[in-house]
Amino acid sequence: MTDRLTTVVTDDNVWPWLRDDTTLAEHGVDTRFVPLADTERLVRHLATADACVSVFFPQELAGRAGHRLRLLQVTAAGTDHIAWQPLPATVTVANSFGHGRSVAEHVLMTVLAGRRQLLWRDVQLRQGHWHTRLVDPHTPAFRNLPGTTVGIVGLGHIGRSIARLCAAVGMRPVGIRRSAAEHRTDDPDFAWVNGPHALPELLCESDVLVLACPLDDSTRHMIGGSELDMLGPDGVLVNVGRGALVQEQSLYDALRTRRLGAAALDVWTTPAAPHPTPASPLPFHELTNVIMTPHFSATAEDTYRDRAQEVADNLKRLAAGLPLRNVVRAGAAGVHE
Repeated sequence: MTDRLTTVVTDDNVWPWLRDDTTLAEHGVDTRFVPLADTERLVRHLATADACVSVFFPQELAGRAGHRLRLLQVTAAGTDHIAWQPLPATVTVANSFGHGRSVAEHVLMTVLAGRRQLLWRDVQLRQGHWHTRLVDPHTPAFRNLPGTTVGIVGLGHIGRSIARLCAAVGMRPVGIRRSAAEHRTDDPDFAWVNGPHALPELLCESDVLVLACPLDDSTRHMIGGSELDMLGPDGVLVNVGRGALVQEQSLYDALRTRRLGAAALDVWTTPAAPHPTPASPLPFHELTNVIMTPHFSATAEDTYRDRAQEVADNLKRLAAGLPLRNVVRAGAAGVHE
């Protein structure tokens, strides 16, 4: 293609890498940063843009996208922040990854912390209470990781990264995959893989449950009271997917009554906010068996560097008329002229 590819970037986390990537201009890609909050300015630039790089694409943008827009490059794996209905069918949507290792390390960290009651023991010792078998033989003991079965729901880039890291420390991964139709034992990363119908089997077999699947109508509130009871009082739930995968009241009740051993929650139904905002209307913060983090498991510096590389590669492919990678929805008019 001889024309320059005009690209608007709203994600200030990947922008520094895209701004400094000299190969983009060499491949005919021009980039401009416009803050997502500056809606009117953003709409003006989108009117003549060929591509947009963003985490969010709300209705006020999707409904006013210019006729030249061919690619919406999402700088995350999840696309639930995209207003699909008003987005023109001619626009191709692609996502990006680069965060598998960061999320996997977070999962391993919180599994260890949850099983060893790390936060509770820290608070207790700050108050002078030595909860250790060295002075109190009745103090609950914890188990090391080898031999622990970790059930993972969602076997995309994140789920597989989690499985590989867990296996490296002696854990036994089993998994649920949406596209799986039967029990299989030939997956190199899992002891077995099956479809969503095998969720009860996975829950009963797992010591740790990790939710790493997308949120849609089929997965919303997939984990409720009965599922948590299958994990049991020694079980640990780690949610790095979306808050609404779990019935929040049921989870709170199970943790409060110790029907579930512990939980590590990095995602919530309450949106992240720049000002003090409770993570939930329920008092999870009062519980000693829950680890609360503000949707930050994927936010390693490496993540944004790697995502920027994936985004840059797709922009250069679009400029050159080559097939795009990580396409979530192909535009009706094609991804290139």
